[in-house]
Amino acid sequence: MKNYELVLMLKVSITEAERKAVLSEIESKYKVLDKDEIGMKELCYSVKWWIRQAYFVSYSMELSAENIADLKKSLLYNPTLIRYEIFAREANQEFFHFEKLQSVFEKAIEDIKDKKFWQKVTFFTQPENAKYLNWKSIAILKYYQTRFGDIKPRLYTGNSISTQKSLRREIIRARTLGLLPFINR
Repeated sequence: MKNYELVLMLKVSITEAERKAVLSEIESKYKVLDKDEIGMKELCYSVKWWIRQAYFVSYSMELSAENIADLKKSLLYNPTLIRYEIFAREANQEFFHFEKLQSVFEKAIEDIKDKKFWQKVTFFTQPENAKYLNWKSIAILKYYQTRFGDIKPRLYTGNSISTQKSLRREIIRARTLGLLPFINR
């Protein structure tokens, strides 16, 4: 059994009862360690050419290989889902709640905005902040992208190799969920 994070993007147009039915079905079938109802978020790009908003729910789960296959099968043709992602989590990786992360980042964003043009964004290089490297930390991840939407290289971020790889992975996860743009125009 390994730890995974399941992220569901539900349609905004469904009723509260339908949403609760889908979520309770998942919670009853699989071993859920923690749940984070993020809520409705505006997407950076259209997911299915008409959908620009989604209701996000994130689960920390303990699953086996058979459970993953069964979970994918049950989510495949679900009409209330826009998209789902299953991310493998390391054993020591902490599961964060979206609102908690946003409150942590308020002070950090003020510090980043006070920096000059040539100064590096070094939030994740500090050991006490490295644990917050997650796809949910959208407010900070934006500062690690160029104005065109590319991921800033290590030369400009000052990150170690492992931190830069983790940063890249989390930015790509946020992009696939529609929370960060692939390119800026």
